[in-house]
Amino acid sequence: MAEKDEKKKIANKPVKANTPIKEKKVKVKAKKEKEVQGEEHRAFETRPDIKKIVLYTVIVPRGQGENIIRIFKANKSSAQFLQYGEGTASNAIRDILGVEDTKKDIVYSFVREETVPDIKKEIDAYFVASKRNKGIAYTIQLSSIVGVKMYKFLTQTVRG
Repeated sequence: MAEKDEKKKIANKPVKANTPIKEKKVKVKAKKEKEVQGEEHRAFETRPDIKKIVLYTVIVPRGQGENIIRIFKANKSSAQFLQYGEGTASNAIRDILGVEDTKKDIVYSFVREETVPDIKKEIDAYFVASKRNKGIAYTIQLSSIVGVKMYKFLTQTVRG
């Protein structure tokens, strides 16, 4: 009985202008829960718009790395890395393979898997364009990336 009397007292009290009403708080919470269930607030890894990413690596003679980087940029790759390499097999094997210079440019780029065929065509065309343009290219599929922001950067899906 005491609880009912307290509830009646609370219900009959006049409400001040700055006093929040409990019923409104409950409604606001319900609205927020509905928003969280929407597409914008789903866990990122459960979204259907996640694209697979590959690490595209191209090894070319020193000085040709910038040309490969241009190909990646033209195909909307968000990050390219150029590393200098030196060294290869013994002189006998180099003679057999026709490798003259041991200095190389190694270009790494993270690209969306759907762009790989277009990039491959352009790199193949680059290698065929001149005898001087030699190299090797390969891709490695990535199984995971740490951080949603990093993924969005690499796939160019950052909204700003």
